[in-house]
Amino acid sequence: MPLRRALLGLLFPITVFATTLLATTAHAADRLRIAAVPSMAPAAVTLNAAFAKAHPGSTIEIVGGTSADLGAAIEKGDAIDLLLADDEALPKRLASSGLADGATLTRLGLGRLALWTNTPGINPGRGRSVFAAQYVNQIAMADAATSPYGQIALSALDGLGVSEGAKPKLKAYPDDVAAAKAVQDKAADIGLVPFALMKAPGFDGVGIYILLPGGTYEPARHTAIVTRSGNANAAAKAYLAFLASPEARAILAAAGFDAPDAATY
Repeated sequence: MPLRRALLGLLFPITVFATTLLATTAHAADRLRIAAVPSMAPAAVTLNAAFAKAHPGSTIEIVGGTSADLGAAIEKGDAIDLLLADDEALPKRLASSGLADGATLTRLGLGRLALWTNTPGINPGRGRSVFAAQYVNQIAMADAATSPYGQIALSALDGLGVSEGAKPKLKAYPDDVAAAKAVQDKAADIGLVPFALMKAPGFDGVGIYILLPGGTYEPARHTAIVTRSGNANAAAKAYLAFLASPEARAILAAAGFDAPDAATY
């Protein structure tokens, strides 16, 4: 499956603009390619702007894609310096195969799941009963084969005790953004999508959503790791250090991520 640069560029044009602007003054040594899953891309825009302010002349390019896409890209040797993931499994797999530096694995935050609709007359606040409602014909989610949030959505349905009624209505989309777009465009009646996307440009303020009860599923464990390619890039190490700063933590919190809890990782 091709990397979804075009889709991310459409939804988050600031990334493209900032990259182009910075590229005009940057030196090659300051170039940084960051791979970001869809749920991390909106936060990455703000993080990149803050990092660039402290590191004038840096060029930051965002490479977008699902966990499966980005993992495959790194494994085939694409020049990616740092990965912003929505799980720990992919970074650990890359580290175990020597394609990432396991010592740089950094916990960024916990991602929650939202039940969202943009269809008038549907109230996600009804909770469990909305999944079985006759007027709900399609439930959007990311493909569990490519997105950890897709796996989390299936787990949440089990935790809520609604899998039997909901599964015939499920429609798996290629990634989290595609699932959210289906809800936004009313192609799907409701959707199970990352809470972080509810705060993203293009989705923020659209329709209504609720957060699913935390006890019904394990949240996404968002992480960062420097790749083997990025290990020789001082900018990648500087960016990783920036991610641990109070400024970056505040940006992540504002983007919808809960502070990482050692007990849950």
